[in-house]
Amino acid sequence: MTTTPASTSMHSCSLQADDTAPVTEADVCALLRYVDDQIGDGWTEWPGGRPGEIEVALVDAVLSIRARYGRAARDGSRATGVHRAVAAYRELRAPTEVLDDLRALASFDWREVEKAVGRQVTSGVPKAAAIVEAAQRLVRCGVTSSCQLNLEDDDQRRAYTGVTGLGWVTWEYFGMLLGRPGVKADRWVIAAVADAVARPVSPYEARDVVLAAAAARGDSSTRLEHALWAHRRRAALPTTIAAETSGD
Repeated sequence: MTTTPASTSMHSCSLQADDTAPVTEADVCALLRYVDDQIGDGWTEWPGGRPGEIEVALVDAVLSIRARYGRAARDGSRATGVHRAVAAYRELRAPTEVLDDLRALASFDWREVEKAVGRQVTSGVPKAAAIVEAAQRLVRCGVTSSCQLNLEDDDQRRAYTGVTGLGWVTWEYFGMLLGRPGVKADRWVIAAVADAVARPVSPYEARDVVLAAAAARGDSSTRLEHALWAHRRRAALPTTIAAETSGD
């Protein structure tokens, strides 16, 4: 493995002992330089996800697929995009409660959920149907609350990704929304890593490079991923923001 001089980055480029990960030191150094040069101190912080609310996190994760994320309600303005749909699910379910019981979400007729969150599809399947089916399959695996979700559990992963239209990218994002470390390798994160390493990368490569770079920085992978996502998305304004995507 070729060593890149430390002077090329503010951060050490040495990989950890588990450097058997499918990334190179050169790629990690390139992303660290990109962060220093392109983002600097102007990080957009991770807004915090949906901790302790597995129902809301699942709705959010699925609705984020190839969707405008929008903004949360604030200062008298209404929520838009995915934030609006999540707020609509809260109103449907129980607007003043902590929504941390997948059995409740699994019990809905998906058409009722769709009336609340709106009509969207993923791989030809209504997203509301995918949400309810994923909830049902996870409940059958014994997952009913946020503390029971384990991204490394093969049965849980298969339960989620076995739903048509759902894949590993939003499986990881589902966990991130509940506070698990991870990287949602969506369009903008892939583009940021590709810019940094000066070649096309796959979602898997992008994920692994961000994880390794976060470890090299001693930082949260979720925090780094969100800063990259926000920076690269802003860089696309105004010509491509209408096509904003963030999903599998």
